Amino acid sequence: MAKLFPKVSFVHDETPLSWAARQAAFHKGGRLVPFLNDLRIPAIDLARGLPEAVMRLCETAGQDPAPVLHNTITAIGARRFTLRGHEFSAEFTTGVETRICPFCLAEDQADRDRPDVAVRHRLAWRLATVRTCSTHGVPLRDIRVGKWDDQLHELQGMGAVIEAEIASPPDTEPQAPSDLQVYVERRLEGQTGPVWLDGQNIDQATRATEMLGGLIAFGPNQQAATMTLPMWDEAGRAAWSLVSEGEHAMTEFLCGALDTSTRQEGQARPRKAFGMLYSWLSASRLSKDPGPIRPLLRNVIRENVPLVAGQNLLGEPVAEPRLSSIGSIAKTEGVHSTTLRNILEVAGLVEKLSGSCGADQIVDYARARELISTAKYAVPVTRVPDLLTTSRPMVAALVELGILTRIHDHGELKSKIGKAIDGRSIRKALADLRERFTEIDEAPEDCVPLAKSAERSRVSLKVILELLFGGHLHHVFRLTGHEGFSAIHVDVAEIRSVLESPPPGLSGDVYFRIP
Repeated sequence: MAKLFPKVSFVHDETPLSWAARQAAFHKGGRLVPFLNDLRIPAIDLARGLPEAVMRLCETAGQDPAPVLHNTITAIGARRFTLRGHEFSAEFTTGVETRICPFCLAEDQADRDRPDVAVRHRLAWRLATVRTCSTHGVPLRDIRVGKWDDQLHELQGMGAVIEAEIASPPDTEPQAPSDLQVYVERRLEGQTGPVWLDGQNIDQATRATEMLGGLIAFGPNQQAATMTLPMWDEAGRAAWSLVSEGEHAMTEFLCGALDTSTRQEGQARPRKAFGMLYSWLSASRLSKDPGPIRPLLRNVIRENVPLVAGQNLLGEPVAEPRLSSIGSIAKTEGVHSTTLRNILEVAGLVEKLSGSCGADQIVDYARARELISTAKYAVPVTRVPDLLTTSRPMVAALVELGILTRIHDHGELKSKIGKAIDGRSIRKALADLRERFTEIDEAPEDCVPLAKSAERSRVSLKVILELLFGGHLHHVFRLTGHEGFSAIHVDVAEIRSVLESPPPGLSGDVYFRIP
């Protein structure tokens, strides 16, 4: 393959397209596209940074490809690119806009016989976050001609526009590039920075910083769509110290912003509190993963804002809200809001209200659900004898032994609800009877029902039940066709025999016989 001569060397800070455009000006005295056509290199392939196009250009120009590839932004998919091992979205770049520093371009052309060969487009100018010239401290300018080849960023074809920019340089005091810009440039050179930023893709880190900074610098009413380049630069500067400190500092700031908004609005409204940050992260068509800023904000909202179970919060359904209104909890858990309020009042989670159901009151969802779960199983004491087919005295004995439990044994319910029996303990007692004792069609002559056994043995029902559930009685049978305790028959002689030498661990009642 013929080599271009003489050689136009690649400059370490320029893009492959810039280098190709300078070669076109030098060797052909013309524009980039015809030059690339002569070399059989599709301009669009070089614009997309395809390795084969870059390698062909380097081979023809006699250039070591390593530094050129080092500065190549390569397309790898739908609006996705890589540079130096970092993958990012198209928004991380300037797109078709060509960003320039008028002072740098004026210096490129100064005292040059062929200024079109000398003027070059810097790689750093292709990055959206780079908005300040690191050499001159001035804001960079975005220019375009409005033609299809704007995507080639060919400075040689923008002469009139560039001359106009050079003739009217920025009238601002020089300032250092933002810390965010410095971070991006250093990270692309392989250096490390703040841990939270380094833990995500480079475009996620910059976007999160700028969106958070927009809230800090301009408040929650600012819209991202109306942000200018200087405003984005200010946003990056405003958030730098916060993102540098990491998640704890950001969480504290977001909680503070929410508290301030809640006081002003009278209720917690995340969209009002977090403005453009919330709008970005809650967008239904958010095609790019925003990174760890979204779960961070989601957790702040979940911990501090009343939510509804199943509600979509920043792209994920809320399985278990921390806070919710009584009305929402009642609907989710399938109980009446007035019933729920009464339960919560009894437990002391809300104050007693008069004349209102209090459905808008905010409570701890987990505590409310725990109480609801318990209250759902509440069985009035008066119904228990029928469910167990036994007497009230036996129910009292079962409660005393802990075989049946009251609702208030589980927590703070100290009312009629609390005095009720926990239905789960009733079901367990019935299951124990079915599983532990042999079913027969007719009880042996020496076996009698439980109630009769107390009378025959002259021992309290509590003692007999303690022996029964403690596994100390073996001649115990359950009559077919009967349920509960009425089905249980025990051997009175066995009871007396066991009590002649009581097993260890029985209650003191065993030593007191009925006269």
